[in-house]
Amino acid sequence: MSKRFSVWLLAIGVLFVVIAIVLWTAVAPVLTKLPNDVNTSMEFEGTMTLYVNPQTGEFLPPGQEMALPLEVIRTFKSVDYQYTSGVAVFEDTLLLDIEGMAPSTQVSSYALDRKTRKCVESDLNWAYDPSIILDGRVGFYGPLFPGGLEVGDVREAFFNDPSLPFEAEVVEEIADWNGLGITAMKIDASREEAPYNPVISQAVLVQGLGLPTEMSFDQFAAAMAAKGLDLNTLMAALQDVVTAEEMQALMAMTQQPVPLVYGQYSGDVLYIEKTSGATVGATFDRTTTVGPDPAVLTQMAGVLMNYMEDPTVGPAIQAAMGAVGGEPTKVYNQTMSITSKSQSLLADDADDKAAMIKLANLWIPLAVVLVGAVMILLGGAVLIARKVK
Repeated sequence: MSKRFSVWLLAIGVLFVVIAIVLWTAVAPVLTKLPNDVNTSMEFEGTMTLYVNPQTGEFLPPGQEMALPLEVIRTFKSVDYQYTSGVAVFEDTLLLDIEGMAPSTQVSSYALDRKTRKCVESDLNWAYDPSIILDGRVGFYGPLFPGGLEVGDVREAFFNDPSLPFEAEVVEEIADWNGLGITAMKIDASREEAPYNPVISQAVLVQGLGLPTEMSFDQFAAAMAAKGLDLNTLMAALQDVVTAEEMQALMAMTQQPVPLVYGQYSGDVLYIEKTSGATVGATFDRTTTVGPDPAVLTQMAGVLMNYMEDPTVGPAIQAAMGAVGGEPTKVYNQTMSITSKSQSLLADDADDKAAMIKLANLWIPLAVVLVGAVMILLGGAVLIARKVK
């Protein structure tokens, strides 16, 4: 072989290595960013448990809650005409079918960075209605998590109703998840109780479900009685202890309706395919609660706190504070999981996505590097052989 040929081999080999580096650093991320043809369907089954009579609005006695079968079809798809080079837009539709109730539909929209999958600032970030724009999503994960997570990783995410970020932690790596041939990462997405976004509370709970925005003091007293606290007896006892002015203030409060604040906590668990980040399984366990507006309780507490140590009414006041600040009053709970049939379909799709990602991120660049390395070695060997001669 001529010297010129060996130089050409070296040059082409180096070129192949450079091409591989470009593929790894520039082309592969472009090939693996969020596509504009996502159209995923998931079926859920579960239970809707009602703690309030939907006809009367009265709280049901313990043990008489209404547990109704629940079926949900979720469709998550690209809105391709709203895409840009860097932003993906998705429409997330939930069709809820609760036994004994008319089917209902909930629609949300997400604008996500096509590379990081985090939410970006956009009027297309809305929940339930295009007028309910959620700027608080920006910078956090939501319906999609990234691939490549490891056990112990924590990512800040958001959920629509409380509209507050929370920490989601990868707690387990599961090989051959459910016998479906994929490696899944289990994510603890549970959240402590947080108040509903006021606009969503009004749109979904008040207008949508007909839940009240306030209760009379008698209803409030009845709710406390269910927790073992007799407010009427306490008020009677206070007459002999508090000042006339304080009693007048307390009595005035009992004549006013008590504003309500809704909250939610969850025990959600997600399963995503390790390489692609695609959701393959999920259990959503979300409880909506209601309680009196803390501002009203603070006003009452301003009077009652002065008598916490009083031997006559002190124990009752302490019991009242404990009852009001104790376990939240449940309104309803939704518990649902992706069906095994949907899990199988999602796993197959995630496996295909993972294979494509590995092809773009690993196998193609690796093959190019190996070809380049062989050419460099061969060209170098020829040069060495010529020098030896």
